[in-house]
Amino acid sequence: MGPTRSSLVARCVATMLLVVFAAACGGGAGSSSAGAQGSTGAVVAGATAPGQAQGQQGGAGSVNDGLGHTVNVCTLLPVATVASITGEPLTVATEQDTLPTKTYVCDYTSSDGTFGVLITVAAMAAAIGYDADLSSTNQVTTAKQISGLGDKAFSGPLGLEALFGNVSISVSNLQSDAAAETLIRALQPKL
Repeated sequence: MGPTRSSLVARCVATMLLVVFAAACGGGAGSSSAGAQGSTGAVVAGATAPGQAQGQQGGAGSVNDGLGHTVNVCTLLPVATVASITGEPLTVATEQDTLPTKTYVCDYTSSDGTFGVLITVAAMAAAIGYDADLSSTNQVTTAKQISGLGDKAFSGPLGLEALFGNVSISVSNLQSDAAAETLIRALQPKL
């Protein structure tokens, strides 16, 4: 794991802890809007006890779950498509989902592992995760607002993230905002 991925993982863990705390305190109750999703690594949690799962993790459009179904990002955006859009020598796609938090990730890499792009779909309390990611980015640098993509979108050092209702899509480890936006636009209608 290079320095970029290490900082992404650390940020994802920090965001998850923040969202779990906010959910436990009732902070996400009014955060929903209609639509779909997007994030630069928004790992968002709605951890519940097994007996509480049904009441708190409703179907599509609920506060906690913006999709209501699982997603396989690697199937929806095959590695050849991602390689074509990015212009990078990507040949391997590895699904890295976190089902309890409804975070669906595909790690696209070159065969020698020297280049990689992460595409993440967050469907659990994604609006809260988006806000946390934006706040984290603004603590390091000024996030660049992207207009015309989802309900709202921004880019920063770790990538581009777009929010579609209570679903977010992020593209990380890609230098081109234009390519990241194209990937998000290609994926979002398939969700």
